[in-house]
Amino acid sequence: MSNAPHSILIADDHPLFRSALQQVLGPLFAEATLHQAANVAELQSQVEQHPDLNLLLLDLHMPGALGFSALSWFVGHKPATPVIMISANAHPETVRRAIDHGAAGFLSKSAGITDMQDCIQRVIAGERGLHPGLDARADGASLQSLDVAEALASLTLQQFRVASMLVEGLLNKQIAYALDVKEATIKAHMTEIFRKLGVHSRTQAVLALSSLQVELPQDLNEPPSA
Repeated sequence: MSNAPHSILIADDHPLFRSALQQVLGPLFAEATLHQAANVAELQSQVEQHPDLNLLLLDLHMPGALGFSALSWFVGHKPATPVIMISANAHPETVRRAIDHGAAGFLSKSAGITDMQDCIQRVIAGERGLHPGLDARADGASLQSLDVAEALASLTLQQFRVASMLVEGLLNKQIAYALDVKEATIKAHMTEIFRKLGVHSRTQAVLALSSLQVELPQDLNEPPSA
C-alpha cells in the first residue's frame, strides 16, 4: 500500500511545519506527489487542480477559515478523501468536534514522528476516528454546528469565500473589491448563503457560522496526558 503513488495535500500556514510533515511523509510514500497550501484560498485552488487527492493534512487554524469551516467545506466536496486535522490545540473537546465534523483522524502538532506516521498509514488504509494518544470523550459538536457544517458543505468555492469574508466583517463592496467582481454578484451570493444557512440577515449568518469556532481552552498550556 505504501509503495503505491499517492496525491497528498498539506494545508498549514507555517512553512517549517509543512516541511516537517513532508519529512514525516517521505519514508511512507516515496513516490507520492505532495502539494501545499498556506491558506484556505490556496487549499481550494489545490482541490480544483488535483481532484485525485488521497489525503488532506489540515491545520485547524488556517487563515481564511473559521474553526471547522474549511474541514466542513472539504468533506462536503471531497467525501471520499480522508482528512487528518492537525493542531497544537489537542484539547479533548476540540478533538471530538473535529471527528464529529468529518475528520478521519486528529494529530497534535507535538506528536512524535512514529505516532504521526502510524496515524497517516491507518487513515490511508481506510480507518477513521483516530486520535492517537488523545482523549476524545468530551462533549462533541452541537446540532447547530453540524447543521451549519452541512450548509457550508453545499456552498460553491466562491460562496465559501464570501461567507468567510462576511465573518471577518467586510461589507459587500469590500468583498466585491477583494474578489474582483461586481457588488451585485456578491449580493446574489449572500442571498444564496442566507438561504442555505436558513437565516435572513448578515448578523444571523455570522452567529450561525460562529458555531464552528474553536475556543482556546484555559488549560491549553497543560501538556496532554500520555
